[in-house]
Amino acid sequence: MTQRRDAGTTWSGNHRYRATDVLLPGDLDELAEVVASARTLRVQATRHTFNDVADSDAALVSLERLPIRVEMVGDRVRVEGLVTFAQLAPVIEAEGRALHNLGSLPHISVAGATATGTHGSGVRNGNLSSAVRALEIMDAEGQTHRIDRAHAWFPAAALGIGAFGVIIALELQTEPTYTVTQQAYTGVAWDDIAGDPERVFGGSRSVSVFTTWGDPAHDLVWAKSDDGAPDWVEELGGRPVGDDIHLGRIRTVDNTTPRGTEGPWHTRLPHFRADALPSDGDEIQSEYFVPFSAAREALAAVRAIAPAFDAQLLVTELRTVAADELWLSPAFQRDVLAIHFTWRNDTEGVLAVLPRIEAALAPFEVRPHWGKAFAMPGEAVRATLPRVDGFLAAARDADPRGVFRNDFLRRTLGL
Repeated sequence: MTQRRDAGTTWSGNHRYRATDVLLPGDLDELAEVVASARTLRVQATRHTFNDVADSDAALVSLERLPIRVEMVGDRVRVEGLVTFAQLAPVIEAEGRALHNLGSLPHISVAGATATGTHGSGVRNGNLSSAVRALEIMDAEGQTHRIDRAHAWFPAAALGIGAFGVIIALELQTEPTYTVTQQAYTGVAWDDIAGDPERVFGGSRSVSVFTTWGDPAHDLVWAKSDDGAPDWVEELGGRPVGDDIHLGRIRTVDNTTPRGTEGPWHTRLPHFRADALPSDGDEIQSEYFVPFSAAREALAAVRAIAPAFDAQLLVTELRTVAADELWLSPAFQRDVLAIHFTWRNDTEGVLAVLPRIEAALAPFEVRPHWGKAFAMPGEAVRATLPRVDGFLAAARDADPRGVFRNDFLRRTLGL
């Protein structure tokens, strides 16, 4: 029997869902009944969002009561239900397999992260959606469809921000397992970071730079390498930090993954351990993507206006994402620099400063992260997406009744 609960809030509490209920089916038959009878419906996953992308003015549905299954199918892994990366990674590691990358925290669901273009870092690493090879989606009539790379909808649905239906399973590409050694460093000059981003971000498999845009003591280079200790940072003057690590104005408290030692990929690529609260928790996040070829100019543009948002800022993280062919991806057909802001949990204050940042980045065809706070009007978002019309046509074909549409999709994409 389908259960119900209160919709609650997003992960950090900055957005309270408007939906009246979250419906909790116990199996796929109950899910089909819920979907087929809905006027409008969105899926609530692990709630690590900072806007209304997953909200609805009626009801939400969650897969949290459905069975969780992870199985290898050749060199792919099939993930069914509300599986998180923390649950997935040890299973495929035991089979000698790995994913190409992970996000900074493994607590998020595979379906939700891939649907919104969530990513890790690395100039040769695509976002998490780029590992998707097939999806099983339940449509608004309660019917299930398998969408693989031969399907016309695939480049839209693989990063579909919930517009195609309920993702009940995915297949991800895996690769042979590998080890990673990571270390965090202070002492690298901003001029070296912003002046030679190719060297900095290309130095290791995954590189993140943390900054508060004005105080060098808060700048941190976090490098993750699969060929031993990332000593290239020391050539730039970097000094390894000890156990007590500060990410800008966030002081981590025994929640980061091990540094200075080699370990399996899934224990080193995330910043935060799966058994601990990640980041600050009481925060709002925004993120913008610009072509990596424009990294120097974009960083200079943000640095010039940094005093305007300093009071709201906890830390900025800079990362890179390799190009892909997914139509709504921030990295569609271009390698990108991701400029991520972790803000104090002050909605009014954050919304006041976002237009300044977006205006500074506008000359670089900036795209926002779908799951994080942004103020860009829909026409500005759509203008940077060359295949947005194809996405809209595919979404309308998949959901002609508009069951899976919401205010976010109407506002940003005109769907």
